[in-house]
Amino acid sequence: MTLVSNRERRILPRFSVDCLIKYFYLPPSPHPPETSVVNLSMLGALILVPDPLVLGSVIAFQIVTSEHKVIDARARVIHVQAEPHSFFRVGVQFLALSADARMLIARELEFARQRNSISEVTHDAYSQPFQEQTSLA
Repeated sequence: MTLVSNRERRILPRFSVDCLIKYFYLPPSPHPPETSVVNLSMLGALILVPDPLVLGSVIAFQIVTSEHKVIDARARVIHVQAEPHSFFRVGVQFLALSADARMLIARELEFARQRNSISEVTHDAYSQPFQEQTSLA
């Protein structure tokens, strides 16, 4: 029997990717911050940002894929965790991606699967594998 931790809420697996990200504050800045995507799925991503983002807020950003294609995305902030060296790990859930954006994400995930030999990311900031404990008493 396979048990899933209550903390693991993802429907689809995420894969490590090597993509840049530019995100925008409102009103937009002429020089948006650039940082990176830690992992990616069709439903969301884990990104590194220099400033904490507000839980529940909606952000607009661009992901630059390994093929230098740009994905325009909007997402809701669902997780924020401080990291050493003044960065924050932010989990986001995509909102209403265009067909082109979904295609580019699927393509990037396929490249990631090939690079990672189909090894899924199983440990990140808010998912730990559940270990069943048995009692011998």
